[in-house]
Amino acid sequence: MDKFLRRKDSSSRTDDEEPSTSITKNLKKVVKRKYDEDYINYGFSWCGDETAPRRQCIIQLSNESMVASKLKRHLYSSHPSCANKDKQYFKRCLEQNKKQKKFMKSVVAVSEKALEASYHVAKLILRQKKPHTVGETLIKPACMEIVRLMLGPNEVKEGNKVSLSADTVKRRIHDMSSDILGTLIKKLLSAEKFALQIDETTDFKSKAQLIAIVRFVEEDFIKEHYLFCKEVPERTTVEEIFRVTDDFFKICNI
Repeated sequence: MDKFLRRKDSSSRTDDEEPSTSITKNLKKVVKRKYDEDYINYGFSWCGDETAPRRQCIIQLSNESMVASKLKRHLYSSHPSCANKDKQYFKRCLEQNKKQKKFMKSVVAVSEKALEASYHVAKLILRQKKPHTVGETLIKPACMEIVRLMLGPNEVKEGNKVSLSADTVKRRIHDMSSDILGTLIKKLLSAEKFALQIDETTDFKSKAQLIAIVRFVEEDFIKEHYLFCKEVPERTTVEEIFRVTDDFFKICNI
């Protein structure tokens, strides 16, 4: 009986140890290859993480392999005309590639600044209640003249990249309005309860306009915001006012 128990205990220990042993045997070493300066001979540089770099073809991007034989095969199969080029040729290609990237980044940065400036000017035009055409007919020429006199003619080119046509100003105002309305609706939905005040008025063409204002609690403070101004196409009856308001709520999923 004692022998049987010892055998059973021995076999149970073996069963417990076998899984960990098998897992250890199945584990494979993850080889992280590093970039070698000699890879430039095959037209390759590297990008990404320095500890586990990805290969980057100077002529075109390729996959993540960092094996010299594969790099060489790619050079001879994909770019046979460059296969016999020396190391200096590929270094020149690398420098040119870096310059192109730097140029593209600067172009994108200028475009983003021009876009931002366009939005700011459109906001000023809206606040002053001026015609949208004033951006292209007055504001932009005035700004370019100021830049030319204060900074020099070379800087005028940068100011010319800011688009201020009437259609552009209209789009900018619409974009800002949509963004403000979207933010307000999110606040209303998170507040769950809000008060609605509606008033009817007429514009300079004597057309009926319905104005709505909302009040709600946000972070223990009562906030008041303008919600919408909608034209009432029919008579300003209670039913028509309700229909205009209800249509707006349905469109905005309130």
